[in-house]
Amino acid sequence: MSTVACVGIAVMDYLFQMNQLPLGGGKYYANSYREVGGGVAANAAVAVARLGGTAKYIGRVGDDPAGARIVADLGELGVDVGDVTSVPGVASPVSAVLVDRTGERTIINHTPAELFAPGTGPLPGGLGDAGSILVDVRWPEGAAHALAVAREAGIPSVFDFDRPMPDDGAQLIGLATHIAFSESALAATSLTPDPVEGLQVLRSRTDAWLAVTAGSAGVWWLEGEEVNHQPAFPVKAVDTVGAGDVFHGALALSLAEGQAAASAVEFASAAAALKCTKPGGRAGAPTRPEVEELLEGASG
Repeated sequence: MSTVACVGIAVMDYLFQMNQLPLGGGKYYANSYREVGGGVAANAAVAVARLGGTAKYIGRVGDDPAGARIVADLGELGVDVGDVTSVPGVASPVSAVLVDRTGERTIINHTPAELFAPGTGPLPGGLGDAGSILVDVRWPEGAAHALAVAREAGIPSVFDFDRPMPDDGAQLIGLATHIAFSESALAATSLTPDPVEGLQVLRSRTDAWLAVTAGSAGVWWLEGEEVNHQPAFPVKAVDTVGAGDVFHGALALSLAEGQAAASAVEFASAAAALKCTKPGGRAGAPTRPEVEELLEGASG
C-alpha cells in the first residue's frame, strides 16, 4: 500500500445539524448533535486510510482530554499517530460546526497560537517511507520542513491551500510540487475572483502543478499553461464538512500510487462527492470500492 504522510492540524469537532444557519444574534436550536474528529491534515489522513492507503498523521495536540481523544480516534480509524506531539500546557484545537439541511456549514474554530508557534517543538518526523506528503496552512514551520524533505526525496507533495495566509504562503508555494487552492483562498491570493485567471496569475510564481476546487463547479487545474477542468459528480449533498480534506487526501494517495494528474483529479473529485452524501464530517469519508463504483457508473 502507498503511504501518505499528512502534516498539519487535527481538531475535535462539535457538529450541530440545523434547518438553517443562524442569521444573527439570538437562540437557535439544533436537530441533532454529534462529536467527531476534524482538521485538514487529520481528515486527509483518515480519507487515505479509508481509501486503502497507509496514512500517517504528523502534528501537534494539547495535553488535554480533547487531545487524547483526537489521537485515540485517529488510531482507531487506522491512522499511524506515532509522530504526534502533545504540547504541555496548551489546549487542543476545537470547532463548533453548524450544518444546514442543504449541507452548507458555518465553522467556528479555536486553535491556540502557541500550539504551532515557531521553535516550540520538534519538526515533523516519520517522513522517510512516504510515497507522498500532504501539508496544510495551519503549521507553516512544519509544512515547510515536510515539503523540503519531499523535494529532497523526489516525491510528490500536496499543499492544501484552503485559506489565505499572511504572506500568501510564498515559502510553501515555492516548495510544493502540487498546490490545490480553495476558491476563496485562490481569489485572495491572486486578487481575481475568476478561478482560471487566478491559477494563471499564480503560474508566474511557481512551476508547481496548480489546481482550484470550486464545489459544485468542479476542479480546474493547470499542467504547464494548459487549463483543464473536471466537472463535479452530481450528488445530493447532505453535509459538505470535510469534503475538501477528502479531496486532498485522495489526490495525495493517487499521486503516491503514480496516477496521472487527470486520473488523480477524477478519483479525488469522486471521493469528495461521496463524502458530501454522508453526514458527520470525516465520518462520511468513502471507501475505495465506493469511489470505484461511482467512477464506473460515470464512465458507463
